[in-house]
Amino acid sequence: MPRARLRLGLIGCGNFGKHLGRYLLEVADIGALCDPQPTGMEDTARHLGLEVPRFTDYRDMVGQANLDAVVITAANFVHAEITIAAAQAGLHVFCEKAMARTVPECWQMVRACRRHGVKLMIGHKRRLRPPWARMLELTDDSCLGPVLAVTVCEYCDNRPYEFFDTWWARPELGGGFFHMHGVHVIDWFRALCGDARRVIALHGPQHDVRYRFRDIIHANIVFASGALAAINGGLSFPIHKFRQSQGPWAECRHGGFKMVPHLDHIDLYWQRLDDAEPRHERFDDLGFDAAYRHEVGDFVAWVQDDRPPCLTWVEGLRCVELMEAAHRSAEAGGAAVELPLYPDLED
Repeated sequence: MPRARLRLGLIGCGNFGKHLGRYLLEVADIGALCDPQPTGMEDTARHLGLEVPRFTDYRDMVGQANLDAVVITAANFVHAEITIAAAQAGLHVFCEKAMARTVPECWQMVRACRRHGVKLMIGHKRRLRPPWARMLELTDDSCLGPVLAVTVCEYCDNRPYEFFDTWWARPELGGGFFHMHGVHVIDWFRALCGDARRVIALHGPQHDVRYRFRDIIHANIVFASGALAAINGGLSFPIHKFRQSQGPWAECRHGGFKMVPHLDHIDLYWQRLDDAEPRHERFDDLGFDAAYRHEVGDFVAWVQDDRPPCLTWVEGLRCVELMEAAHRSAEAGGAAVELPLYPDLED
């Protein structure tokens, strides 16, 4: 007899919820929708071909709908409270990045899920996209070896997104600069280099006064391995679109690699120290489909079969820790911030 499909509640019916929903439906059923804006729910229901109960309050959804898990694609500032309510109702949780605004909020989510015996996974797709996963593969000691230093310059033109008119531009709601522009790369840094030990960051001059945070920031991360990572962000650089702005350059023990992202493809160049010429790999598939299918498929398999997933809450919490540490350092004029950021909260 075929096994029943997992029943998911989708909380957050904006553009991303609608987008992620089609991948969810490949591996599970969406049994309910929730969003405080009914028009968004109706649009998502039409887009996904769903005739399911709708809720404007997530508390009603987790208490009344017959669900196994929830998928949270709502705003950052409600991730913690929704996760805690779902856990209390005995529902597993897939929460989109960033996990929360602060590390204490992340620990509240983790402890609620542990207390009620449910699983908590944070969606960080960048490390799962084949071009980015390929760079991780290259750092095997049989190829380029471990990373010694890596840099990403994220200067881009953020004006078309008009985030300054949304909660994203308010750090008390979104979390800050890197929560909006940098979370993908910072998580990938951890996948590449492991756990971090120290963060040093500086703000530049305010460029666009419509943001309620400083909109130029440079951060340096020191990893336990000794590797260094730098991420430099700015939001008003007219030459690059967002997707063109995040190509890493890395120096490795036995060579190095660089990625050159374009709007329609990605070029990856890598070379060992004993190679005469660099090698080139072109990715015409940017890898979004593969990454979404990987993470949501793993979540369903983790819930149904207890199979270890590609991601858990650990990646989400440590990414928020690095972002919060960078913001804290920049506010302190570049003072070094040691990790863990909240040692009293560690297990």
